[in-house]
Amino acid sequence: MKSAEPLYRRGQAQIKRYIVEHGLTPGSALPTEAEMATLFGMSRLSLREAVKGLETVGILTSKQGDGVRVAEFSFAPIVESLPYLFQTSGRSFRDLLELRESLEEGLCGRLLGVVRPRDLDTLDALARAMGEPDSPPDHVAELDRRFHSRMYAPLENTLVTQLIELFWQAFNRMQAAYDLPRPTPPELVAIHLAIVDALRSGDEIAVAAAIRAHFATIRDWVDVHLSDVPTSLPGEERRA
Repeated sequence: MKSAEPLYRRGQAQIKRYIVEHGLTPGSALPTEAEMATLFGMSRLSLREAVKGLETVGILTSKQGDGVRVAEFSFAPIVESLPYLFQTSGRSFRDLLELRESLEEGLCGRLLGVVRPRDLDTLDALARAMGEPDSPPDHVAELDRRFHSRMYAPLENTLVTQLIELFWQAFNRMQAAYDLPRPTPPELVAIHLAIVDALRSGDEIAVAAAIRAHFATIRDWVDVHLSDVPTSLPGEERRA
């Protein structure tokens, strides 16, 4: 006999349906707790549990005195789950790498239409800074993050920016978790300057080729260093 659906899960489905049917957008306020409990036919305790679950996955946000509102879209909940998503020999990481490579290569044409000379000058400076002598690894990693975030900023697409940030955090977490070696500063400088030079040329084919070359370097790194990654993060035990 099939067990009944928990009330809080039914409440979550009803809240999501309410958001869609009423055309609510990020920042929009939902009815009060008492009103929603009555509307959805459940106790306030079950409703609170439903709201809490939707907060955890980034759909709702609540604040004392401000009530419950629709949250701005964010990949933050996914980022928090990354240690568990990448437990199986880097397979999930490879999938994410393939997704990001396709995304970036597909966007290069649009990027050429909006990128400005001062944007390229900023990217050039960030790329060269990666090769400065005696730079701490964390500083070089931060420069790498800023390069990719800045490169797509002219598109003014928040979703793209968050996807780029998601990938970078995933990659950085994998390196930190297993103390894996990073590409050398000269390698980082070369592959990033190649992208800048291709953008300056205005040649979409050249940009796509530079991006592919950049990801080829990462794919090679993944093949070498993630093939024998253990099935759980250091200090954690994988649940059966």
